[in-house]
Amino acid sequence: MIQLKRLGHVLLKVADVERSKAFYRDRLGFEVVEQDPVHGGVFMSLGEYGHTIDLSPVDDPATAQQLVQNRLGVHHFAFQVDSFEALKDAYFTLQDHGVEVVRVIDHVSQKSIYFHDPDGNRLEIYYELPNALEMFRQGREDRDEPFVFTR
Repeated sequence: MIQLKRLGHVLLKVADVERSKAFYRDRLGFEVVEQDPVHGGVFMSLGEYGHTIDLSPVDDPATAQQLVQNRLGVHHFAFQVDSFEALKDAYFTLQDHGVEVVRVIDHVSQKSIYFHDPDGNRLEIYYELPNALEMFRQGREDRDEPFVFTR
């Protein structure tokens, strides 16, 4: 059996590398660790590993395929925070910077915020309860109930 350690990175094809770089850096706190002018890519990290996201330009943004719901492939990718307070802070930071939050959901084992990046890729920020793995193993019966943050 292959012994995987973790998900290493995600490569995103984007219409405008500078716009996406600014979004991931200024809104989500990523650090630019390398820019590859030969290939046009930007490697960004959350600081713990070499890189987490690679931003790469599409060949022709005008003819690039638009994202549609219920398509094959990746539907969203998620970033974990360490506490409910950090999740709440993320929610209000997104709102304060004009990022539309699509859904705020209680998944029983975690609470999640869903939103899109400038190219329409769906992202999630979530706080996972300390006993989440045990909840999954016992059959958590995901409710997917919306909830509201208050300041």
